[in-house]
Amino acid sequence: MARANVVALHSFSDDEALMWLSDHVDGRVETSLGDLARQFGWPLVRLRRRLAAWVEAGLITQFTIGRGKVVLAPTRTPREAANQLVGHAFATAIASPAPAQRPRSIVAVISAALLLLTAFGLTAVGLVMNARFAASFGQTLEAAALLAAIGLAIDLLAVVLPSVGVQFWHRRSILAAGAAWSIWLAVLVMTWLAATGFASTHIGDAVAGRARIAGESAVLTERLDRLRHERAGITELRPVAAIEVELQKAQPQAQVVWHITDGCRDVTRPASARACAPVLELRQAQAAATRRDAIDLELREVQSRLASLPAIAAADPQATSAAEIVRWLSAGTFNPAPDDVARLRALGLALAPSLAGLIAMMALALLRRA
Repeated sequence: MARANVVALHSFSDDEALMWLSDHVDGRVETSLGDLARQFGWPLVRLRRRLAAWVEAGLITQFTIGRGKVVLAPTRTPREAANQLVGHAFATAIASPAPAQRPRSIVAVISAALLLLTAFGLTAVGLVMNARFAASFGQTLEAAALLAAIGLAIDLLAVVLPSVGVQFWHRRSILAAGAAWSIWLAVLVMTWLAATGFASTHIGDAVAGRARIAGESAVLTERLDRLRHERAGITELRPVAAIEVELQKAQPQAQVVWHITDGCRDVTRPASARACAPVLELRQAQAAATRRDAIDLELREVQSRLASLPAIAAADPQATSAAEIVRWLSAGTFNPAPDDVARLRALGLALAPSLAGLIAMMALALLRRA
């Protein structure tokens, strides 16, 4: 009577395969190695190895008839073959004890603990960052709370799904593992976008603030240099009040031409010029002294404002220095702009919390016994 060739729903163990043969090798079975491998749920290499062992043990005989098919026949009566197959299975199980599990090394335990701590820290940072950034889009308190909850859920999925996917894979649930990793990729993109927005916003604000301070500092420094240069050109040392006293004393000497020259302001004749020369000289000295005092006052104000500003030379020194170092190390081959380094930094800061799930998965893998 013909038997249905039912494919096993799970992979046979050696005992189950031996029992299957004891039931079916009751005369002569003609099949192909591929069909038999599918029947047992084994790889073809394993089937060849086990059949060779059973033939060597005298349990079955095997010979090829062409077209990729083989014939399996018992070497005993069906009952004897079944008893011998079962006895061989028990003997194999007794003779081949399970390998002893190797103890975990202290390095693996410490590394796993550090990875778990890092994963927990990144998870906490990612939860706060994504929740705050998602809540910032809410126009009302309710909308902000709902968006924050969505952000928390997405970040938790990004942390948990890698370990879940690995567990499904170990259980040979390929579809479930694929679904877990697919969902993880989707939530990873969402968490990365949220983290990128959060990092870019705060880093951009900080860089803009530093740029404003650096620009104001540069303007004040330029103004300070200009005032110092102008102050160095003024050689008048007398106070304005002293010059005023001398001017009052010199004015009577020009009384002859005082009304004609409008108080020594309209000097067009040589005689008037000679008479008004002391007055004009003192007036020039008085103007220089007045400008000197004004410059000194302005210098004190500029120096005070400049001293109150933080010592910031560049808006983004990290990006600028990194670009210069890359340019120097590559001898000019690579010439990145500071903006390129800033984008790479934002990418790294945004991606780090998203990798908490992978870091936790590696820690759990280290804790698994071999």
